[in-house]
Amino acid sequence: MRNVPASLLCAAAVVLLVAPLAHAGETAAELARRSRERGALNLLGVRAELKLTTVTKDGRRKEQVLTSTAKRVEGRLCSLARFSQPAGVAGVAVLTVEGAKGEPADISLYLPKLKRVRKVARGQRGQAFMDTDFNYADLGGTGGERDESLQLSGEAKVLERAAHVLRGKAGPDSPYGEVTLYVDKETDVPLKAEYSDHEGKPFKVYRALQLKKFKDRVVAAQSVMENLQTGSSTTLEVLKLEDVQLGDEAFTERALERG
Repeated sequence: MRNVPASLLCAAAVVLLVAPLAHAGETAAELARRSRERGALNLLGVRAELKLTTVTKDGRRKEQVLTSTAKRVEGRLCSLARFSQPAGVAGVAVLTVEGAKGEPADISLYLPKLKRVRKVARGQRGQAFMDTDFNYADLGGTGGERDESLQLSGEAKVLERAAHVLRGKAGPDSPYGEVTLYVDKETDVPLKAEYSDHEGKPFKVYRALQLKKFKDRVVAAQSVMENLQTGSSTTLEVLKLEDVQLGDEAFTERALERG
């Protein structure tokens, strides 16, 4: 794949000032939804092999490899992530299904050692995802805020690229208070997200580090989530991309157990 000039996951979205819409008739919520589909964990019709590298403040390092793919099923964005390395997490799978309007995503976790699927409760959305600096609220590509709460509040330069700025409050089940999202104007890829905690203190920052072109789309080939309060960070790197067309059945709890 060839580098595109400038700038994962996740992603996310989000103070409540109104600015001119990106395109005539376009809302901040629509822009946020498109951005969510450009995150490395939510690439529609593509299977991505990803590496998560977490480094703690004291220098301890942990690497994990997983695959991720996404599809719209009955109008909802569904994403499936399955871990392959190291051996201790091989087979662990996470299914995220976009919630109905105004509702948080539905998250199911398959644990092969227990041979069962469990739901991630709303109160657990702030827990670390597989001991990384991403949490379960980040998996849907947002920090748990409702798209309808977002407002366009201007433009900014991120990695020398023009970006829309979206701001808003996170939902009641989110670990975040407010989120500010910077969305690339050309590609809709989330370039940066700034998160505060419920007390308004800076909490985490997500940044795309490198963009690459894959066929007719641009993806964040490398990105990082930094926890400003603990001093740790997790880098998300795309190792491989391939087109894939999975049936709706692949995005069900039953399919999680089959591997």
